[in-house]
Amino acid sequence: MAYSKISILFNTVPTEGTFLNVFESSLGLNLNENFKDNRLGSGQVQLPVFIASTNPEESDDSWVGFISNFYRTSFNLDYNSTNLFDIVSIPGAPNSGIGEIIITAKYSGAVFILQSETIDATITINNEVVVPEIKILGANFTSAINNQCEYVNVNVSTDLLAKKVISPISVNPNADNPISFDWLRGQTINVIVEDANGKQASRSFVTPSILNTANFSFIINNSPNGATVVVQGTSTSGLVLQYSLNNINWQLSDTFSGLGVGNFTLYVKDQLGCSFIKPFYVDEFGIQNSYLYISKSNPIRYAKRITWGDSDNYKNDENTLSCEVDVDEVYKEVQQFQSADIINTQFKSNFTTNIAQIIKEDLTVINIPVEKKTSNIGIKDKRDARKYSLGNGKTGIYFISGNTYDYNNNVITGSYSLIGNLPEWGIIGNYIVINNAWFLIEEIVFDENKNADILIFSQNYYGPEINIIVGSIFNRFNYEVYEFSISMFDFVDKYFKVKLINSDPNFSTITHISEEIWCKVKHEDLIEIRYFNTTNTDVFYSTGIEFKLRIPLTSQKGILDEESEIHKTDTDAILLSADFYEGDQFIFEPVTKEIWRKIMIALSHEKVWLNGVGYVKNGSFSTEGPLENSNLYVLTANMIKTGSVYNSSGSGNIDFDGSQVEIPGLISTESGYVSY
Repeated sequence: MAYSKISILFNTVPTEGTFLNVFESSLGLNLNENFKDNRLGSGQVQLPVFIASTNPEESDDSWVGFISNFYRTSFNLDYNSTNLFDIVSIPGAPNSGIGEIIITAKYSGAVFILQSETIDATITINNEVVVPEIKILGANFTSAINNQCEYVNVNVSTDLLAKKVISPISVNPNADNPISFDWLRGQTINVIVEDANGKQASRSFVTPSILNTANFSFIINNSPNGATVVVQGTSTSGLVLQYSLNNINWQLSDTFSGLGVGNFTLYVKDQLGCSFIKPFYVDEFGIQNSYLYISKSNPIRYAKRITWGDSDNYKNDENTLSCEVDVDEVYKEVQQFQSADIINTQFKSNFTTNIAQIIKEDLTVINIPVEKKTSNIGIKDKRDARKYSLGNGKTGIYFISGNTYDYNNNVITGSYSLIGNLPEWGIIGNYIVINNAWFLIEEIVFDENKNADILIFSQNYYGPEINIIVGSIFNRFNYEVYEFSISMFDFVDKYFKVKLINSDPNFSTITHISEEIWCKVKHEDLIEIRYFNTTNTDVFYSTGIEFKLRIPLTSQKGILDEESEIHKTDTDAILLSADFYEGDQFIFEPVTKEIWRKIMIALSHEKVWLNGVGYVKNGSFSTEGPLENSNLYVLTANMIKTGSVYNSSGSGNIDFDGSQVEIPGLISTESGYVSY
């Protein structure tokens, strides 16, 4: 803090006409006082010319009091209406009539100037006296003494010596600058220090992130000339990283190129003494990005396991179990199944290892066989084609008909006929192999002369059109379909969870855990929902998979869904047609949000059976919730039975009884209209 002040010490009572000529230059204030016997209209103060007397007869010629008090009153009236100054009067000895005035500016930059002195007062000016305040200059981070992957050494520098460290550690007294201590990595710390004058300073710092192998993944772009691997790291704030494939040659770049097919080990280290290794595999199938999808159509509800943070990894519907949601009233979901149930789960994955486990109450782990249902990745194909020159270093191939071959030994395996169309791997960006040489498909055009789609690649070929054998290794989809089944008969009267672990040398491991499952021979008040689609949607139903849920039911009541058409006359009404559909309304017991969604998804399938009776969804669902700030919802569903329709239609013949019958319809004739 900086301030300016002026002290006026009266040596005697000023004589009439004495001036105090003082200026404050930053605001341009003229703080002059002219001592008079009487206060003038300009606001100048009337002051005594001799020491105060207590004789009432002399009261007209004198003032009782001290010059310092009168001066303070005058100064406040004349110059301090906006409270720019603090002014203090210190009276002198009794009956002296003098004293001292101290005026302190309350704003920064004030400068007092004495224009002329007076023998009646001693004036002292002290401009911008600065009281030093401690400041935290910054912090740097070095290796901790121990456990360098979890801790970092923090060095905090101050401009003045901090006599006391208040936070995040307590040191009193302190003699070090910089202040040094070890602290957890990836944390926000608030440093508070205090100097010898009791002044405090605070500043926040974020320590460098934890170097965690789980935060690193790979992008692998493969080609016949070798793979390019890009290391992708997240949560690396404050880290300077180096990379190596042999723990000898290190580089700052996160990219490695020209790698062949095989196993590799990535070494990563930071400037703080922490390091890790992570294996990865370059395959010939060109898998670049991880893929894992678990449809919510599956009867068992799964949540992804992550570590939630304050500024990242937020809680959401996909990574929280029912008991983990942030609501006032949290209810835990327990999915109920019966001993006769075989419950299926299907997921899509391009991870090399896919493990499903039963986690029992006592934490016993039972592995469940996982079956791969497709062959979408690394499909190999070889077949006859025709090759010709396009000039300018470009060559084209196209397909009419011919043989197919075993990819590895060129043995004929069958025949094909495409008549100008392309095989499924004929896509821009795929690679083809001709006589052990690999080429990138750069373009696809239609050649009217060949009446065929042409794959174009770079090759200097100038010969005639010839027959060749061309092959490709390709991915129909970037994932395989996997399934596993749980026979609930093996877990009667047991509580357990299902855990799914997907791992791969190239990707970060992903783990899912299910809601708690409870199996009994028979649960009361449950309704069985069996469902599937006849076509592939987000589930690959071509495997023949079907799903089953059991949900607590509050009530089931019949509802009416009917349509009719009648003909009305003046004397009669005739039913032309009537359709009556049997339906039921199902009100489910309160369930948590994701199970509420799962019920709606199940009931929206093409094929649905409720307790063995076929139904289809009829209109929109009705929902009540969330209930009282909880995670519970009540679902009401109107369903129509399949194959249970009553239809009544008129024959089209109307009996006439001699009376006129009015039936809508007119026939146009030359002379007008006649009714029929």
